[in-house]
Amino acid sequence: MGYQCAYCGLRVRLEGDPRHPGHGVVEELTKSGEPMTLPGLEVLHRFCASALRAGSGGDTMLRRAWLGWVTDRFEASRPRRHFGIRHYSRLGLHPARMRAPRLFRKHWQVRKMRCAALASHYYANAR
Repeated sequence: MGYQCAYCGLRVRLEGDPRHPGHGVVEELTKSGEPMTLPGLEVLHRFCASALRAGSGGDTMLRRAWLGWVTDRFEASRPRRHFGIRHYSRLGLHPARMRAPRLFRKHWQVRKMRCAALASHYYANAR
C-alpha cells in the first residue's frame, strides 16, 4: 500500500534517495472557494510539487509524461540542469534542432506516450 500523488495520480516513492524526482513530499494545497478550517495537506512527487508551484497544468497523461521524462534522466544519472518549465513541456525536444521541424508535434506525441508509459510502469511498483 502506498500514497498517490495528488497531481498526477501515480504512487510516490517513500524510500531511497530523497533527491529522486518521484520521492514523496507533503505540501499544503488549498482549493479556491473552500474555507480555511483545516490545512489541505497532500502527498506529491518532488517533481510534481515543483511543477505545481510553477503553475504548469495539462492533462493527467502530460503530467505523467513530465514525471517519466525527468525520472528517466535522473535514473540515467544525467547531470541536473535547470532548463525551465518550457523545456519540460517540450519533453526535451527542440523544434529548431530537428531535421523536419514540421514533424515536431508528431515526435512530441510519441515521446509523451512513451514517457507516460515509463512513469506508469516505474511508479506502479514504487515503495
